[in-house]
Amino acid sequence: MYLRTIGVGHLLFALCFLFIGAVSLGLHDFVLFQEPVPPAIPWREPLALVSGALLLLAALGLLLPATTKGSALTLTGFFGLWIVALWLPKVLTHPGVEGNWLGVGEDLTLVVGAWLIYCGASSAPAWAMAAGSRADAGGSAAAVRIARALFGLALVPIGLSHFFYLKDAANFIPAWMPFHVPLTMLSGAGHLAAGVAIVSGIVPRWAATTEASMETLITLIVWVSAIAAKPTDHQNWVNLLISSAETAAAWILAASYAGKLTHARVRPRAPVSG
Repeated sequence: MYLRTIGVGHLLFALCFLFIGAVSLGLHDFVLFQEPVPPAIPWREPLALVSGALLLLAALGLLLPATTKGSALTLTGFFGLWIVALWLPKVLTHPGVEGNWLGVGEDLTLVVGAWLIYCGASSAPAWAMAAGSRADAGGSAAAVRIARALFGLALVPIGLSHFFYLKDAANFIPAWMPFHVPLTMLSGAGHLAAGVAIVSGIVPRWAATTEASMETLITLIVWVSAIAAKPTDHQNWVNLLISSAETAAAWILAASYAGKLTHARVRPRAPVSG
């Protein structure tokens, strides 16, 4: 069964966007912070429905062996469009606003997650070669290395946001936990350290695994607690799903270093007897 062969990160990534697409369709709206479409844009509601349907169908395609590659490529391009069309204009207009860079960073982790799934479905041997320090296995291995570097760069604005918006970020931590400000600063420093390690190639596998573990804890502590406090707030549910998707992307990245990658398995044909 195909679902048994894919990694946890791949499965979680697909499930997150399957539900995000469903929520987007149900609310007739875009994906909040990650997809900041201006309120006054023409045909906003129909475009939101198209976006939700695309996310849902592509996510479903990630769970089927015949459509994994195409679906991953579709999501890569769609998330990239969010950055180019929605975030870069904000960055160019207001480059000093760290929140705009945060949007680029968070969406870039999603781009990398989808792209690594595509690479895994395209060429399993290249994944395996990229996982170690062996010789280059071709274009796919180079694409994996570029994706890793982009993920590391994306962690920089994510980490910095914990310091630029320290008070707001600390308020996300549930009231039952102590040391809100120190924990916020520690997680910000953790994102930055992981990003530097991944980009520089210094213990990158350890850094990727640590980043994925930290994002898992943040998702469980912050957003599960938020839903427990306000279960009817749809924004909390979307935030949980987006945070889970970013966590999944981090686990996909970690899997690329371990060589445990999803790929389309094509059984060789038996030789034709003459």
